[in-house]
Amino acid sequence: MTGQDPTELFDEISEYDSKALFKPKVVSLVVSNGEDAGPNVMTASWYMLAGYNPFRYLLAVSHKTHTYELIEESQEFVLAAPSKGMVDALTLSGMVSGRDIDKIAHLGIETVPGQSVDVPLLADATGNIECSVMDSFEFMDTTYYFGEVEHAYVTPGGLDGRILSPDADVLAYMGSDWGEEETVSKYRHYADITADSMERFPGDEVVESLPEALREELSE
Repeated sequence: MTGQDPTELFDEISEYDSKALFKPKVVSLVVSNGEDAGPNVMTASWYMLAGYNPFRYLLAVSHKTHTYELIEESQEFVLAAPSKGMVDALTLSGMVSGRDIDKIAHLGIETVPGQSVDVPLLADATGNIECSVMDSFEFMDTTYYFGEVEHAYVTPGGLDGRILSPDADVLAYMGSDWGEEETVSKYRHYADITADSMERFPGDEVVESLPEALREELSE
């Protein structure tokens, strides 16, 4: 460890800007449903893989949202990975509440029924994951839901092995900011991932740098 001050190596940024360090990512469109309210969609980036057995995701939902009310009612939700053609849905679903407008109808989003959940899937998404709530906890006006994966789907040809194929037309979200011109909404930035922009790294060379005993352990 050197005695350098971190600011000699890095530009210090705000806690808000720190989330830019982990972009691009696929921002989820969370679909929920209520018996009386009907289906709703909300933009969400507060989610993560949270375990393998059973396979589950952790989704954080503010108590201010209509989505929170619907998930509390049904104990189900869908995580939909938007395609680039769904950038309007990404924008509007993060700005407007489902209490005020039927976002799915307004945006003309096509849906198909889920298999194991009474929540629709988004037909034009890159993929959809059906989740049933297996547990949850509250912290600072937010509920964190552990959603067990019931079924998962990807657009035909959307996987290249175990990674998303460039042919999946995935919306790789870079974040949002205000442009130079005065606008009502922020600019949404996304990266166009193509086959030419992807590189494969086998990792064998760095593994060979390990001590022999550790290499043998890894190969067992």
